[in-house]
Amino acid sequence: MDQIKNLLSQVSIISKKNAEILDATGGRFNMFRICGVDHYENTHSAILAEFLNPSGTHGLKAKFLGCFIETLGEQFAIEDFNCKNARVHTEFAIPGGRIDILIEDEQREKAIIIENKIFAGDQREQLKRYGDYAKERYKNDNYQLLYMTLDGHEASKHSGSAVSYLTISYTETIINWLEKCVAIASRFPMVRETIIQYINHLKLLTNQDMDNKNKEEITDLLSKVENLKAAKEICQNYSKTFDAIIEKHFNPEMRKFAEKHNLEYQYSGSDEQSVRFNLIKPDWKGKCGISFTFEKGHFHYGLFNYPKKYKLSKDNREIIHKRLEEEGIQSRKQSDWWPFYAYIDNLNLYIWEHDIITSDNFLKACIKKIEMILKIMKGIDLEK
Repeated sequence: MDQIKNLLSQVSIISKKNAEILDATGGRFNMFRICGVDHYENTHSAILAEFLNPSGTHGLKAKFLGCFIETLGEQFAIEDFNCKNARVHTEFAIPGGRIDILIEDEQREKAIIIENKIFAGDQREQLKRYGDYAKERYKNDNYQLLYMTLDGHEASKHSGSAVSYLTISYTETIINWLEKCVAIASRFPMVRETIIQYINHLKLLTNQDMDNKNKEEITDLLSKVENLKAAKEICQNYSKTFDAIIEKHFNPEMRKFAEKHNLEYQYSGSDEQSVRFNLIKPDWKGKCGISFTFEKGHFHYGLFNYPKKYKLSKDNREIIHKRLEEEGIQSRKQSDWWPFYAYIDNLNLYIWEHDIITSDNFLKACIKKIEMILKIMKGIDLEK
């Protein structure tokens, strides 16, 4: 145990040193982060499309697009793709969906199709629909479908297991490409600095914001023979820490609040990027409840019901949404499961970032939303 404590202490010192460097150099300042460009895929698509566009405002014509293709290297499957007058589209409508980024050559005979996934899940047969469209639109298979995620994972089977696509990641592919773009834009200071800020933002999103020298120092520390056992034990117990943090800093206060308001508190567990819990009123049991699900950068909450057992009537839904409008809440999703669903305002951060789960603001934000839902549900007869 002493060895583990000593190892954690040494890593903490290095991490603190990295934080001091960021503070001293202004490394934390980032307009993308300030503006909340975290999990909004459309925003990331718009940024990347602007860099890739030969007609973009960056003024470097097709150099960024050419560099992107060079970064893909031998994995790029389209022969003789002409970047010079390529056309770049975002949210390009096709039958059954929209392509996040579509890049066509001047003759519109060849295309790069990019599906951008930051945190959202795959839609059923999403890639298959894109593949079917591309096969019909671009003859001789003169297209390539890129599936872009933070870490480069494969698409789900229901999205398009029978479709040929290339996985690329923000962690490696996009950051590597953008770092090359910094050199290309060396004489365009505004463009260069914007790219640097975006790279820094992506490194934060992909947990790569530590200085390389400090990373090497931690690696050297962990790889010492005398530290290997302690490092392994820390790794093995790492996943258990999140429930422990929730239980210590969040659950006791939430249970107190639930008891005070005659609510049943159901905690569903947590991991590095999520925490889930529900609250149920005694007379709502088996019908509906208040649900909070914080997943992969999204903080959302809503009123849920059990569509197989129970479904809110149309009249009750209309009452709920009218009251939501009066509260200034716009539902982002409606379905049989979610009569309403929305993001928690001003909490668009990773769940563990800046110890948000231990902060009073986090608890207060949750309580405020619970009280609002209780208010809009007041007087609604669930039997009707």
